[in-house]
Amino acid sequence: MNQRISIRSATQHDLVRLVEIENTCFSSDILSRRSFRRFIRPGAHDLLVACIDKETEEEVLGYVLVLYRTGTSLARMYSIAVIPDYQGQGLAQQLVQAAEHAARERHCAFMRLEVNVNNDVAIGIYKKIGYHVIEGIDSYYDDGSDALRMEKRIYAGALKKGVPTPYYQQTTDFTCGPAALMMAMKTLNPHYKMTRSEELRIWREATTIFMTSGHGGCSPYGLALSAWQRGLQVNLHINQAGVPFIAGVRDPDKKAVIELVHEDFLTRIKDTDIRISVRGFKSDQLKMLLHSGHAMIALISTWRLNRNKAPHWVFVAGADEYFVYINDPDISDGPWQSETDYILVPIGIQEFVKMASFGQSRLRALLIFDTKP
Repeated sequence: MNQRISIRSATQHDLVRLVEIENTCFSSDILSRRSFRRFIRPGAHDLLVACIDKETEEEVLGYVLVLYRTGTSLARMYSIAVIPDYQGQGLAQQLVQAAEHAARERHCAFMRLEVNVNNDVAIGIYKKIGYHVIEGIDSYYDDGSDALRMEKRIYAGALKKGVPTPYYQQTTDFTCGPAALMMAMKTLNPHYKMTRSEELRIWREATTIFMTSGHGGCSPYGLALSAWQRGLQVNLHINQAGVPFIAGVRDPDKKAVIELVHEDFLTRIKDTDIRISVRGFKSDQLKMLLHSGHAMIALISTWRLNRNKAPHWVFVAGADEYFVYINDPDISDGPWQSETDYILVPIGIQEFVKMASFGQSRLRALLIFDTKP
């Protein structure tokens, strides 16, 4: 391509042209005018356009849309399009590289994407510039086509290649604990079956009965018991004694029930070899636990992810010098996100340390598992 191409952020003046390009390049999964208008505005995304200067005006030849999951160091290339007359001339590769640069500016560790399994040209471009296939996705697109999930490391300090980890999406609003625990158990035992029946069974065993509202979430002590009953060695690290989550419950009758449930958990734990460490562990001690290499789940606050102050359990899939990698069972942040945004999600170490505490009391809880000898 001899003509000079420039790449810049999209503006409202590009709206009509973006819709035109979208309708020309795609027959399904089409972004609407309203969606483009949203992505032109500032937010957790970058919408970039490739332009060429004509004699009298600038012409937009293509675009790339990158989405970011708030609170994490993960970017996903949601869509890319180039008008037919300029396809095959390296413009798509330029757009991808511009998208990667934008993601690095936001301190992202990985760029991920989904691509139709039948799109050999795009797959070839992605592989050429360093993307590798993570896994296949059945019936991903509106027309029923399958997709490949691909990834590229764009920050040198991140994992060179993510280790495949089991993933389970919670099926209710209140079963993050069981979902996270099942991922840990599947990691230790590849033959373990992660099912909805098991998810709900663990919730019934581990629930606090009441939370601040709605169905009860899972107590660290209840989850410890559930894991032990399934044959695991369990270490619970918690930074304060007392009844978890009770501070957010005002009703005295509900508080009384939560206290009784907690006392029952403690009584039953006395008859097990579950190890409980109750101490105020600081950020360096938390980092040391995260780097232990064991299967573990952690309690976090979702405030830094979605601005909701809710306790939430995640599976800690790994950690390195710069990042903690989590599998988040709750895919509920928005219509533009997919499972790709929730598997092996990199979160800066310092950011995770802040995230891994809940409520005004700054409750920290980490459950570490191993198989019994």
